[in-house]
Amino acid sequence: MDPQLINLAGPIATVFAAGAAAFVAYRLGKSQIAVAKTQADIAQRNWETANERVVLELFEKRLAIYDGIREVIGEVTRTGSAPNDIYFRYINSIDRVPFLFGKEVKIYLDKIAQHMNELGLAGTMLEDPNCVDRGKWAQTRKDEFLAVTAFYTEADEFFGPYLRAHQKV
Repeated sequence: MDPQLINLAGPIATVFAAGAAAFVAYRLGKSQIAVAKTQADIAQRNWETANERVVLELFEKRLAIYDGIREVIGEVTRTGSAPNDIYFRYINSIDRVPFLFGKEVKIYLDKIAQHMNELGLAGTMLEDPNCVDRGKWAQTRKDEFLAVTAFYTEADEFFGPYLRAHQKV
């Protein structure tokens, strides 16, 4: 063999080895990029799932409060009165509202509590056989009853934004 060829074989082998190493590094780098993209996609999906879970839990808590309020209002509607036990059940049903709804909902529900309290007072006054101004208390009872039961027409305005589904199913 020619000594010049032998002297050339070493550098050629080195260049070939370097080229092979560069090719392997390039392919490995591409594979790592693909793995990183897949990991990023998985992380994004995990975040979306966790977010949807939080949204669902919040929705369920809000709906439970809304159902509790409707139950008490329904009892007032059926009986036409708001004695102390019903009033206290209502107050208990709205105690978590400030933490799960906006200020406007709290203000609205506090107004209903005032109407319920006045309805209870009017009922108590009308039960007294010695009640003076019976007509005034009867009118108060009617007005307060209508204010409480207006919940059925007014509640959607206040609760709707908090109880609507954000995604189509």
